[in-house]
Amino acid sequence: MDTELSVPATGGVLRRFLTPGLLVFVVALLAFELSINGVWATDHPTSFVQLDYALWHDHTFALTSATKVPPWSVDDFVYKGQNYSALAPGTAFLALPFTGLGFTLAGGYTAYGDVLLLSETFVALTGALAAYVLYKLASLYFRRSTSLFLGFAFAFSTILWPFATYFFQSDPSALFVLLTAFFGVKAVRAEGGGASLAVLSGVSAGVAFTVDTVNGVLLPIMFAFIFLGRRNRGEWLRSAGAYFLGSIPGFAAIGYYDYSIFGNPLMGTEQNYLHVSSVLGSFTTSPVFGLALDSLSLSRGLLIFAPVLVLGILGYIDALRGGKARLEMLLYLAIFLGILIPYSMWYEPDGGLSYGPRFLVAAIPFLLLPAGYIVDRAKGWIRGLVYGVFLVGVVMNGMAAVVSAIPAIPGGANEFAFSPFASVILPQFLQGGLDTSWGFGSAYALVLGALLIVALGVVIPIAAVEVSRRHERIGGRGPGPS
Repeated sequence: MDTELSVPATGGVLRRFLTPGLLVFVVALLAFELSINGVWATDHPTSFVQLDYALWHDHTFALTSATKVPPWSVDDFVYKGQNYSALAPGTAFLALPFTGLGFTLAGGYTAYGDVLLLSETFVALTGALAAYVLYKLASLYFRRSTSLFLGFAFAFSTILWPFATYFFQSDPSALFVLLTAFFGVKAVRAEGGGASLAVLSGVSAGVAFTVDTVNGVLLPIMFAFIFLGRRNRGEWLRSAGAYFLGSIPGFAAIGYYDYSIFGNPLMGTEQNYLHVSSVLGSFTTSPVFGLALDSLSLSRGLLIFAPVLVLGILGYIDALRGGKARLEMLLYLAIFLGILIPYSMWYEPDGGLSYGPRFLVAAIPFLLLPAGYIVDRAKGWIRGLVYGVFLVGVVMNGMAAVVSAIPAIPGGANEFAFSPFASVILPQFLQGGLDTSWGFGSAYALVLGALLIVALGVVIPIAAVEVSRRHERIGGRGPGPS
């Protein structure tokens, strides 16, 4: 039984319930829910809400006639007199119980009020679950204190937090990509029952594809990993086949969705939206430009918005040089690059209105995870540096979470030197200009926003990690189940 985060002896039931993984989930969900946007219904979320209303009220994929879409979104397009969402539909499908309740409470269509808050609650839930799954994945390699650090770092020190507050596909995508990797690794490691875990990995990959079609890269990557991981046991065909079969429903769902609209299961909505002849027509940006923009620019650089990821790069060097879990680390690197490279070539690599590279949220865990090799051994000033980069990320992303995940950046994708944090988020935060559901531009918003960031994003995570480290020193506990 995991009792790393101990409480007084009289709290036996609570002690059994309050595992470190659950703590990551609960604290992240609370912070995300308190940060959700209560002001803006922007194009991307509105297109999802329109699709959900069409499913809920009209039982169709067509939004409505061109003159009745309430309101028009730039992420919609017209095909044969009907409007459709250009976005991958998986996020809308999964959120339907939440938005459907919102439509019921509102008495009809709206992109605001209960629908706004409930759709964002769905995203907050998936973001918190993603942080929990990363904790579970990390616990396969590292001490509990390190796994806690990585779970909290993903939740609060990366752009997972800002995008847990808007109805975007970023956090749901991260959850299902992580589940694909987690079940796949467990399947390869399993002495028995590997096929059932491979099925779960395949199902997760299929759902990830419905949420974001670029996640289709998971199909060959995970298939190759399972094949290589099980080949010496003579079970590669069974396990890899189980993975492939598990993925079929998700891919078939998108095929049916496209066929019902276009009469062609291979004609995607994004493809029609852009008026290109194939899916490759969406990838028109120079990869050199896109990689520079998405990795190091002030406007979109992943390492700028989540400096804790530098530890992940160092961790990869350490792991691959030392042969630590080599095949699994290569899997994580392949998933990271499999998402990073296509989106660096996307026709709009900046993601439009976005705090950082929102397309890469699902890739972040696979650059963060190897940081555990550095954190596990960190002592003295190195440990202080680890906490330092964590805290910088918490401040930057916590402020964005309560101000806006969609600050305007003049120049868009061509702007490398404009910092949305310094030029938009920080000034607006200091003026109390929060977009949370509990206060916008109010006099007390600055104080409450600061308390939220400090208490949930800083104090609880660091205290939990330090308590766990103390127990490890006493009991010598290493990696293990939670």
